[in-house]
Amino acid sequence: MLATEKAELARLLRNKKVAIVGVGNRMRGDDAVGSLIAERLQPRASDRLLVIDAETTPENYLGTLLSAHPEVVLFVDALDFGGKGGQWVLLPLSELAPKLPSTHTVSLRLLGEILANEEIECWLLGIQPEHLVFGMPLSSSVSVTALELVDFLTGVVGEVSGDG
Repeated sequence: MLATEKAELARLLRNKKVAIVGVGNRMRGDDAVGSLIAERLQPRASDRLLVIDAETTPENYLGTLLSAHPEVVLFVDALDFGGKGGQWVLLPLSELAPKLPSTHTVSLRLLGEILANEEIECWLLGIQPEHLVFGMPLSSSVSVTALELVDFLTGVVGEVSGDG
């Protein structure tokens, strides 16, 4: 991870009430990355951090997000933005273009619009997949990135929840 990307992600989450929503299909290789990151972060949940493993239906958690009313929602999902496998980008959800292939693009954009109307900041941490093959595990590059992100977010989440 580049230092500037890490700094931006930390700035986004630090000292705020945050929801991290993992999105992905655990049966389609690297598409599982968002769900797996959320699963690993779940033990860090607190009154200032909501962690949701939304799998393939993030829209089902709209009510939960609206009730919790976090300041920031960070969706974590595989996103084909033409990068190198395991590379990640941080985008305002409002900038998620329909041309960026994600199985969840339409529902994430719609969720972002609804949440933004409630003055909730919405971001996407998109991880470039190597493969989306049914029945395959995460690729090694995406697996390494997932572990790095879990470690990094755990540190930032400690600051958010007051444990670090």
